[in-house]
Amino acid sequence: MKNQTYNSVLNKQSIKMIIMKAFVFIAFISLSNSKSNYMPNLPLGEYRIVFEKMYSCESMNVFQYYFYFSKTTLTKTELKGNYTFLIPFDDTYTFDLNVASWGSTGGWKPNSMVYIAKNGCSTFKKVMGNVWYTVVKAFNITSYDCPIQAGTHMTNGIDLKELDNFNMPKVYFYGKYKVTFKIRNEEKNVFGCIVLEITLIRPWEKPF
Repeated sequence: MKNQTYNSVLNKQSIKMIIMKAFVFIAFISLSNSKSNYMPNLPLGEYRIVFEKMYSCESMNVFQYYFYFSKTTLTKTELKGNYTFLIPFDDTYTFDLNVASWGSTGGWKPNSMVYIAKNGCSTFKKVMGNVWYTVVKAFNITSYDCPIQAGTHMTNGIDLKELDNFNMPKVYFYGKYKVTFKIRNEEKNVFGCIVLEITLIRPWEKPF
């Protein structure tokens, strides 16, 4: 009799467990469908910027940069480093921006976006958007206006979360990009060059 009662209890518990698992499975499927409805896997859209690398590229080194990313906590990464301008950076220069995209079979493909404009300093300020004011303050530059005077300036660190508000398209294709900034003189000589590698991810995605 006791064995029958014990087996009956076990059977009831097993049935309850099966029902519970079924509800969990149904809830998971419903949640997945809900996410697919509200978080579509489209190739382009609004994005978050994941900063990967930042380094100098070939130039005459009139405008010199040494920047790097430093992870200070589990959730915080900062831009650190310094720059040296041998002469003022003003509007006599040309601002040259070229964005390369990472190909589906590997390798960088240039000219995903190209932007070349005169009035180099003012154009750079415009492209930077609100980030300009963050950078000027962090590097202890004396004025928010162009030109940027000659000299060496350094920063103890800028939270990368403060650097994602560039004056750039708010909707773009997701993926890896290499952004090359160049400063050219009237003879098209490259006086300064810096590369920023980034990944654009969906707002709800986590960095890889």
